[in-house]
Amino acid sequence: MNNFIALNSITMGRKWSVNVIGYTTALRKLVCCLFMLFFSTAYAFSQQKLSAGEHFADVNGVKLHYYVSGKGPVCLAPSPGWGAHVDYMRSLTPFEKHFTMVYYDTRKSGLSSGPDDPTKYTDQDLVNDMDSLRAYFGLSKVWLTGHSGGGYQVLNYGSQHNANVNGIIALDAMALYDSLQHAEMLQVIKETKNGPEFEKAKAAFFGKDTVKRTMDEFLEVILPLYFTNTKIMRTLPKLKVSDKAYAYTDASNIFKSKNLLNDLHNIKVPVLVVVGDGDFICGVESEAKRIHARIPTSQLVIVKNAGHLPWIEQPGAFYKAFEQWAKAQHI
Repeated sequence: MNNFIALNSITMGRKWSVNVIGYTTALRKLVCCLFMLFFSTAYAFSQQKLSAGEHFADVNGVKLHYYVSGKGPVCLAPSPGWGAHVDYMRSLTPFEKHFTMVYYDTRKSGLSSGPDDPTKYTDQDLVNDMDSLRAYFGLSKVWLTGHSGGGYQVLNYGSQHNANVNGIIALDAMALYDSLQHAEMLQVIKETKNGPEFEKAKAAFFGKDTVKRTMDEFLEVILPLYFTNTKIMRTLPKLKVSDKAYAYTDASNIFKSKNLLNDLHNIKVPVLVVVGDGDFICGVESEAKRIHARIPTSQLVIVKNAGHLPWIEQPGAFYKAFEQWAKAQHI
């Protein structure tokens, strides 16, 4: 009898042990399936965010408007930051052979929303939005392309978040407004902007023309200064500017709150610095060469007979330099 009880206990114990092992195995499989479902759903959702077309991203309490186009690793391309829409940047179509380009309007610019608080438009706010957009896409690293004030943004981001960046393309970028920049600006205007097509632009830029204009209208008047050949500027899509974004960023002292040159040594990734030799606002000597000198991993390209938008004025020379650099980066 005792032997029967003992044998029965052993048998029951084995069954219990088998049941526990079975349940544990099933539980592990269930957890595994749930993880796979979660990550596949998250991946599909992130892919949807990066599907070709127009989108909005909710980050930092604002809705950032962006376009996606192209194939390859993701490259974020912000608008200049002071109110101009990002639409004109979409003319960088050859970049889309190498990157999935994400052209986005910074806060309050273009179709992006933004707080009605002029203290919320600082350089750091733009950096934080860029980092949040990267996280929104679920990416550990991104490429960056920025023009003018957008160039300041991507360099500023790279100096703070080098580990999150694959590489940077800085197009006619700014890093510091100082006496050297001002002197070069006056010199370029004096030496190269002398035809009748520049007179109205210079009068408005230097405040001699007191006509009240919206930022859209003002930019249209001064646009010849940004080109060496004013006939080519007619091929540029009409630039649109948010007056409110301009007022808020101006109040926040955007791009003037710090000397970015002091932080550029923190950038360790490949950087392509491009500038038109006739750029009056982000000049060769005061901006491009000083940026290049402070980033050991950078390459400087000076495009001849071009102003502030060299890919528009000299597409052949511009894209040849870009393609050579991209090939060296294996993208």
